[in-house]
Amino acid sequence: MSVWSFTVFWVLAALGVFGLWVTLLILGPNRMFRGTAVERAYFAVTETLPEALERWMRSGVGDALAARAERVWNALFGRRNPIIQTFGVVLYWTGLAVFFAQVAPYIPNRYVASWQWVPIGATLAANIGSYIAACAADPGVVTAENVDTACQVFGYDHLLYFERDCRTCLQRKPARSKHCSACRRCVQMVDHHCIWLNNCVGLGNARWFLCFLATFSIVCVYGTYLVGTVILELRHVHGLADGAVIWDELGEPVQLSFKSSVLYLFDGYPLLAVLFVLLLVLTPAIGIFTAYQLRITALGYTSNEETKWLNISDAVNDGVVFAVRDHEDAPHETIQVIEKEDQTDDARPRRPISHLRHVPNMYDRGPWLNL
Repeated sequence: MSVWSFTVFWVLAALGVFGLWVTLLILGPNRMFRGTAVERAYFAVTETLPEALERWMRSGVGDALAARAERVWNALFGRRNPIIQTFGVVLYWTGLAVFFAQVAPYIPNRYVASWQWVPIGATLAANIGSYIAACAADPGVVTAENVDTACQVFGYDHLLYFERDCRTCLQRKPARSKHCSACRRCVQMVDHHCIWLNNCVGLGNARWFLCFLATFSIVCVYGTYLVGTVILELRHVHGLADGAVIWDELGEPVQLSFKSSVLYLFDGYPLLAVLFVLLLVLTPAIGIFTAYQLRITALGYTSNEETKWLNISDAVNDGVVFAVRDHEDAPHETIQVIEKEDQTDDARPRRPISHLRHVPNMYDRGPWLNL
């Protein structure tokens, strides 16, 4: 056995690239990375690269075959289908299989007590259960039968949302709803379409989704810790701790450092190495995304609405947002956007809004109720 197997090295390198790809898919579309290298890398992978590939195909195999390939791509990834969801589920259960095959036999060990099987089982049950619920629950689909009820859930603030019809569904559009091009339907309080759920995240399953994210973050962090303790335990089991000496392929003695002993173990436990590296890559990505989702939910808006609030912020900076009264004796003000070319002709009493924090969010019920 070599200190560091060439094959294992390339397997872990490929896994690292795969982990970065998954990280981009998770974090890239989110507004918190707007204008950053993460967003640019996401668009490079999801738009620039496919467009370059399409141009290459059209020049190499002809327009007809390239157009057919594009239709297949759109059918697979531009519409609701279980391909990415199935891939994620298989990856999850494969990781669990490796955990129970190569990690579980060494728990308890000198670093982990046997009672930790209780939180391990509880966390996995909560994570799997919340995932199933988020996938299966109705996210809040707006239909002809429930559209009247859906329009009463949230009022129109006449800033982000106005009374109008959906141009695709040809029916009334409730406040905080959006038409999902992948699902081909309007969804109440939509956050985003999640390819890992094969479902939208909306009014009906948002709490299940947050529960899944929170428990998945715990699974990743806890799993990284448990695998790490087993790696340390295996160093003792195989006599690799405390400056152990092995012989290389030329028969020369080699004193192992901590790093070399871990790499030596990875050579003998490649699946354990793959699981550990995958957890190291996914843990920060899932943690950042979970923190982002919890933050915007606590503040009373969705990732879909964050774009709208960014537009309102730009309008405030442009000096076109005002608190307006319909007449001098009107008891309440409403926040409205009045374009500069219309301000001279608008005689209603108004005062300018100087900062976004002065714009009330009628959908914010406080952090606890929002969550």
